[in-house]
Amino acid sequence: MNWDDYHAYVMAALRASRHESTGYSPNYLMLHREVRSPADLVYGLAESSEPTSYDDYVETVRDHMRTAYDLVREHLGIAAERNKRYYDAKVRPICYAAGDRAYYYNPRKYAGRSEK
Repeated sequence: MNWDDYHAYVMAALRASRHESTGYSPNYLMLHREVRSPADLVYGLAESSEPTSYDDYVETVRDHMRTAYDLVREHLGIAAERNKRYYDAKVRPICYAAGDRAYYYNPRKYAGRSEK
């Protein structure tokens, strides 16, 4: 199988899927709506909500953006706390005593060359 042929389709599916950490799909967070796929149009799964005016549309999008981003920040905070618990459960502090050998990283610097 040649993955290059399927890359665009895989990325479209990834962008349309709901992520656990944010609770929203990347499409929704960037475009403020879900992208319609051909299957949605064929089977009638697409929602059609036409705004009455441009001002109403702008207000609706602004309200949805604020709500979504507030919820995303809340979900990301919960995910960060969960990841911290997982990390803290496995990490153990290293205590060095006087006289223990330790490696000190001190890279050599060359004149005229970037450190990058």
